[in-house]
Amino acid sequence: MDVKQRIAEANRQAASCITENDPYWVDIRPAGECVEGLEDHMILHSGPPIDYEDMVMLHKRGMVSAMLFEGWAKDEKEAVEIIRSGEIKIDSALNHNTVGAGTGIITKSVAMNVIEDRRNHTTAATFPAEGPVFQGGFCGWGLYNEGIAENLRYMREVLFPPMREMLAKNGGIAIKPILAEGMQMGDENHTRQTAADLLFDKQVLPQLFELDLPKEQIMRTVRYIVETPRFFHCYGQGASRAAAIAADGIEYSTMVTAMAGNGVEFGIKIAALPGQWFTAPAPMMKGRYTSTKFTEKDQLPWIGDSCVVECAGMGGIAAAASPIVCNLRGMSLQESIAQSREMENICITRNPNYVIPNLDFDCLPAGVDIRLVLKTGICPAVHGGMFNYEGGLIGAGMARVPMGCFEKAMKAFAAKYR
Repeated sequence: MDVKQRIAEANRQAASCITENDPYWVDIRPAGECVEGLEDHMILHSGPPIDYEDMVMLHKRGMVSAMLFEGWAKDEKEAVEIIRSGEIKIDSALNHNTVGAGTGIITKSVAMNVIEDRRNHTTAATFPAEGPVFQGGFCGWGLYNEGIAENLRYMREVLFPPMREMLAKNGGIAIKPILAEGMQMGDENHTRQTAADLLFDKQVLPQLFELDLPKEQIMRTVRYIVETPRFFHCYGQGASRAAAIAADGIEYSTMVTAMAGNGVEFGIKIAALPGQWFTAPAPMMKGRYTSTKFTEKDQLPWIGDSCVVECAGMGGIAAAASPIVCNLRGMSLQESIAQSREMENICITRNPNYVIPNLDFDCLPAGVDIRLVLKTGICPAVHGGMFNYEGGLIGAGMARVPMGCFEKAMKAFAAKYR
């Protein structure tokens, strides 16, 4: 079998990890119990690995917040001194079986949703939304104060126990059907989860009410779920990550298994070269700001791992499924469709689970191939939130993964398989 045939077969195998996945939400556990390789006195962050001194302010602040959250330092000054001493291990979340959305701050005590892929026999962990007030407070925005700390404790001790009991009773909640139906109802499952939230609620809430627990205890958990915007986002990320992990290590595969930014660099990984990052300067996002007072000078270059969903054929690849999202950036329905059609040129296959009415019931493309990116000159489109360089979301938009990432990956691939 020649190299081209080996690559084609490897890519079919890798893409099937995405299209045939079977993810279930099965538990909520501390990160130290479910994130592989997460050690004591280790802090994970979003994007490719980066030294503390080179981090943007949001990540540096997140490092300090993690130190205070875990009780590893008594104040900010001591936290910075300990970090600079090298006593704390710092690593990329995507070097583990997790996802660092936003700033992506994860330490051993952070509560995580556990997603089990029953087809691929993999597990991924993602941090839950922090509620309607603190949505991305600690993990997503790297913020920490007594209110956020108290909310994290409240989530762990009050909100999550009924959810864990429900999961233990029913054996888990299937994620894939919610993603698939949500995409037919206007979600692209990166920037928008409106339909997915409602479909999730329809499954989960009756099961919570069936628990033999005090009504007020159940209602606290119910209010947390229904009042938190984009509650389902973490589950889509977990399902995507579990599928990508299954493809890691497939020899000869040129499929992308990770895409992420840290506010300085943007990086990708590919299946045949697990553990290796291929980076280029992080791109700026184009979109619509939440206020006319914001301009590009207020915006941070791409930060976050949430474009793991694009690796699974959602988000920017699924633009046609959600013209509402694209309209927020001033795009028409036809331009939304054109974006998904363009992505077909750089993907290995189509996902038969994601049949999209706006594509005349065609299936969405899936599995970005670095060779096709280089051949066509088309870079993957990724959707997401625009971060203020001082913190907080200031809009939503789209960016293109830098071509430099694919050029470096192809050179490394060619060097390995001469």
